Amino acid sequence: MESANEVKTRRPRRSKADIEEAINKAAVAQIRKKGFSLALVTDIVKRAKIEPIVFYNRYKNLDEFYDEFVKNYDYWLSDLVRDSVEEIGSEEGYSNILEKLLTNLMSEDIMTELLRWEIAEGNHITERTSRLRELHALELTNSYGSIYHRERFDVMAITALIVAGIYYLVLHKDRSTFAGIDINTMAGKRRVMNAIRSISSMMFGAEENSRLSPGNNGEEAETYRRNYEAACRERVESDFRDHVEDLMNARRGADRQRIAANLRNEGISEDIIARCVNDLMSE
Repeated sequence: MESANEVKTRRPRRSKADIEEAINKAAVAQIRKKGFSLALVTDIVKRAKIEPIVFYNRYKNLDEFYDEFVKNYDYWLSDLVRDSVEEIGSEEGYSNILEKLLTNLMSEDIMTELLRWEIAEGNHITERTSRLRELHALELTNSYGSIYHRERFDVMAITALIVAGIYYLVLHKDRSTFAGIDINTMAGKRRVMNAIRSISSMMFGAEENSRLSPGNNGEEAETYRRNYEAACRERVESDFRDHVEDLMNARRGADRQRIAANLRNEGISEDIIARCVNDLMSE
C-alpha cells in the first residue's frame, strides 16, 4: 500500500487538454519574456510543470511545436479583413482597417514577437506566416486599387508604407519614442491615427472630387455632400470619445496614486500596495 506521504504529494493526473493548455500558456509566458528565438524547451516544460518526455511525446522539437503554435496567430489579418468587408471601398473603411491593425498589434504582444522573429530569422515557419499575411494584405489592397486607380496615388505602395510604419512603431515602442511620438500613450496613438486619416482623406478625397466634375449631375453631388458631412460628424464624435477616455484614464491614475499614498500612511508594505494598484488597473 502507498504511504500517507506518497498519497499526499502525488500530483493529480491531468488530461491531454490540460497538458496542452499548460504547454501553450508556458510558451506564451516565455515568448513574452525572451521572444521566439531565445525561448527554450527546458524553460517551457519547467513553467508548464511537466517532464520533458511529456513535451517530446507530442512534438519532435521546438520547431514542430512552434509550427502548430503560431497557427493560433495566423488568423489576425484575415479576421481583420473579413470583419471589415462591409467597409471596404470607402475612405472611412480604409482608415478604420489601418487603425484596427495598429490597435490589434498594440494589444497582441505575441503577434509583435512573431513579427520580430520574422525579421530576425528566415525559416519555414516565419516564411509561411509572412506569405499568409501578404496574401491577406493583397486581398485588401487589390480591392482598393481596383476602385481608386488615379495615377497620382499608388494605393498599394502608400498602404505598404503605412503598414510598414505601423509595424516599426509597434516593434520600437519599448525602446524609444520615434519622431517625438510615444505610441504607448493615447496622445501618441491618436497622432498616428490622425495621420492615417489625413492620408486617406488626400487619396480618396481627390478620387471622389474627380467623379464630381462639372459634367456630373446635381443629384450625385448632393449625395457626395451628405456622405462627406456624415463622415465629418463621425470623426468629431470619435475625437470626443477619445477625449473622454483620456479624462477617465487620468482620473483612474489619480485615484491609484491617492490610494497608494493612503496605504503608505497606514504603514502598508510596497509589495501589497503594488498588488492593490495592479488589481485596480485590471478592473
